[in-house]
Amino acid sequence: MYESFYGLRTKPFALLPDSDFLYPGSTHRAAYSLLEYGLINEAPFMVLTGEPGMGKTSLLQKLISEHGGKHSIGLVTNARYDIDHLLPWILLSLGLSKKRLDLVEAYHLFSEFLIQGSKQHRRVILIIDEAQSLGAELLEELRLLSNLNDGKTLKLQIILSGQPDLHTLLQRIDMTQFAQRIVVDYHLEPLSEAESGHCIRHRLNVAGGHPSLFTNKACALVHRLTRGNPRLINQVCDVALTYGFAEQARVITSKLVAQAAFDRNKGGILPLAALEELSALASAPEDATEIDAAPPPQPSAPQPSSPPPRPASPSPELTATRSVGSPERFYAQGVAMRQEGRLREAIDMLELAGKSPSYCLKAQAQIGLCHRTMGDHGAAIQAFRAALDDQSASRKEVIDVQYFLARTLESVEQIAEAATLYRRITQMNPSFKDAASRAKELSSKPKLATNGKRVVASNGSWFGNAIKSFNQLIGSRK
Repeated sequence: MYESFYGLRTKPFALLPDSDFLYPGSTHRAAYSLLEYGLINEAPFMVLTGEPGMGKTSLLQKLISEHGGKHSIGLVTNARYDIDHLLPWILLSLGLSKKRLDLVEAYHLFSEFLIQGSKQHRRVILIIDEAQSLGAELLEELRLLSNLNDGKTLKLQIILSGQPDLHTLLQRIDMTQFAQRIVVDYHLEPLSEAESGHCIRHRLNVAGGHPSLFTNKACALVHRLTRGNPRLINQVCDVALTYGFAEQARVITSKLVAQAAFDRNKGGILPLAALEELSALASAPEDATEIDAAPPPQPSAPQPSSPPPRPASPSPELTATRSVGSPERFYAQGVAMRQEGRLREAIDMLELAGKSPSYCLKAQAQIGLCHRTMGDHGAAIQAFRAALDDQSASRKEVIDVQYFLARTLESVEQIAEAATLYRRITQMNPSFKDAASRAKELSSKPKLATNGKRVVASNGSWFGNAIKSFNQLIGSRK
């Protein structure tokens, strides 16, 4: 209806789960990182919970799309406690059988599938959505199926996703054996006010629209009404766009949001908050200054010259990961992935390690090396700068990271700053590698900074040797 009027390729606030529109807020990033951690570290059971509408299904779809090529993934969505057995649903989700088999045949078919998958180095990942509906008996059936993981090779991993009632169920005394096998357990929290605004603009951007279509005040009101629930955000914003189209409004203001939400809530079913202010806002005159106010820019990767400030206290992501692994393990996994060439996965794992202050410098430096290998010099510079923000770093660590930063700056023709870093390194350690000669060479050729040609190092082996030396250095700190 309103798509063409607002220049949208598709509806940005559709209610159907779509991982392409999933906003990567802090709680969703942490949840996804932990699910991937569980896959990598072969966790038998993982649990993801959250209130209805928090985006659990979209996260699972993202996991399926990104890991379905490496593993056999089955998704069970509508199983309930009143069915006799779960195994036929599992076979159907994996495409193994549509026939009604007796339990012995079904068990044999599933067991053989796990064995054949193991021979091909493909694990079976079983995802149970809305798992709070299973009940204790069907969860016990899942636990018994996990006993097929015999020997040294994990064949089956199970992810349970559900509402908070799932937590209550798993905390029962008769579920102790099941709970002891859960390695990853994460609860999705609502979006903050800032994240709600970023989520709205993210979805508009994905749909091809202008991120500033909703004003700041409109986004703030949407957050108050929805308490940061993504599904409710979609409901309110979709109705607001419909009202905006009806009035031919080029910008969605808080007054339009209030009018749309006020009318939408007349049925009394949509669970919105802050309803007491809707009537007054809906009938108030339009505030012209609201339209003129420029919304904040979309969150994006900061420029190399201004790395993001690091929180003084542990972040929610770090708090969530303490129960499933230590920074040391995250760091070791990240380094191993980088060495295997799995650079994107390595960056995700190293970011988890970097939440710990003791691993901040090491993790950021490794992230910089990953970006450097991928050819993303801007992100590499940002990571090296973030590493240098670590006030607890030793003199030798600072010099090593400064050298990596200088070499990367030189490679993107930021000659003046690279030369300054080389001189600083030489002052701290006159014999450090080729820092002195590089400082002299760059200082004597200032035109290199503006001649438009890429600077090529005269000795290409230095940087590779430097990386090896740095890996040895940071390995010794473990």
